[in-house]
Amino acid sequence: MTRQNPTIFAYLAMAVAAVWTLLPIYWMLRMATLIPADISTYPPPLWPHHPHIGNLLNILGFSYVTSDGLLLTAAGQSRQIISGLINSSIVAGCTMIATLIIVVPLAYVFGRMEFRFKTALFMAVLFAVAVPPVSTLIPFYSLFSDLGLTGTRTGLVLITLTVTIPFVAWMLIGYFRNLPPVERLAMIDGLSRWEMFFKVMLPLARNGITVAAIISFLFSWNEYVFATTLVNGTDATTLPAAASGFLFQQPEPGHMAAAICLSMLPAALVVFFLQRHIAEMNLVDPVR
Repeated sequence: MTRQNPTIFAYLAMAVAAVWTLLPIYWMLRMATLIPADISTYPPPLWPHHPHIGNLLNILGFSYVTSDGLLLTAAGQSRQIISGLINSSIVAGCTMIATLIIVVPLAYVFGRMEFRFKTALFMAVLFAVAVPPVSTLIPFYSLFSDLGLTGTRTGLVLITLTVTIPFVAWMLIGYFRNLPPVERLAMIDGLSRWEMFFKVMLPLARNGITVAAIISFLFSWNEYVFATTLVNGTDATTLPAAASGFLFQQPEPGHMAAAICLSMLPAALVVFFLQRHIAEMNLVDPVR
């Protein structure tokens, strides 16, 4: 009986974690497939009796007729949703690329080399990770207003980098530190420092770099506070900020739920196809 207790607790913990994670996602999917009359009923139905994809088509600019003959017209904010989808893709892609270009060499230097003030600089990275991003919002807004970067994708990428760079750097520094000591062997074979970095270290660290790319992409894709403050209502509005517009003027919870489900789809696909690298990064010894 004693041996079974850890297993019981493990299954119980996994069940609680699954419910905690999947219930909000299910509730959004359920709301996105309901007609407006069912959404406003109380108590709300636990599952849609006649599910449809009308809300998703509405936010993309198409009308839809349900099986009961109910006409669901295209959402008036469909242009903002489509534009937000494009802007989110551009901002997330640029943020991910810029983060990797800056962080991968930085993490290698901190993880594999010794130099003066290394501890102090590393503490600065940890401090940047610990600072709440919202605490820098007002200074950045004032700065970007003076520079003309408000309402632009460039400004949103720059302010998102202030969060992704320290966090991803903190994560990759430890990963590079745990890689096998192959620098001396590579240099004995005649490789320069740069050749050793590109030909040896980067292939060894591919799992960690892939996870870093996923994290930076997901963070910038889901970013809401900076986007709402800097670009909301402009041509650079991202998808999370555009989806929140369904709560104002005439609330459309079904359309908002469909927009949220649409925003979850690219992130879910990225994690699904790259989950092998996430699992492999958890290995204690990257050589194995």
